[in-house]
Amino acid sequence: MIILEAVPDPMSAESVELQAAILNSQPTFNLMVQHKEHLTPEEIREENKQNLEEMGEKMLLIVEKGKHIGIITYLPSHPGDKHCWIGLFVLHHGCAGRGIGSIALNALERRLRQENAAQVRLAVQLENLAGAAFWQKNGYVIVKSTQDQRGNEVDVYEKPLL
Repeated sequence: MIILEAVPDPMSAESVELQAAILNSQPTFNLMVQHKEHLTPEEIREENKQNLEEMGEKMLLIVEKGKHIGIITYLPSHPGDKHCWIGLFVLHHGCAGRGIGSIALNALERRLRQENAAQVRLAVQLENLAGAAFWQKNGYVIVKSTQDQRGNEVDVYEKPLL
């Protein structure tokens, strides 16, 4: 069974260590997004400070059989367009390809509906072909192409929830 668990203190040393273990199990993803294969605890804390504390993102852990295997962050209402945005959706490398991502995404979408999100958006780096296939398989469609805050070329995907 897959559950989503809210992270009470994403800035704690224990939480940052867990985030690093999950994120750094995906060096190819990190390279696409952050332009480096591995993230330090300090970089993770700084990213959390900006996204969670300043922007208001929420962080969830994907849990399977009591083990933390993934991270989701989402912003209930983006200050620029008022849409709900998924900021991060990543599974530990060892858990990929087993359908867990789709199960976790369905749980997230249920949660977002309960929070009255009419639709959800996310950005996918153009070179992230596996990510693009995942989102398309789960009903997301490209609504525009742009650059993210790091200058990466991205497609913005959207899915109606209500």
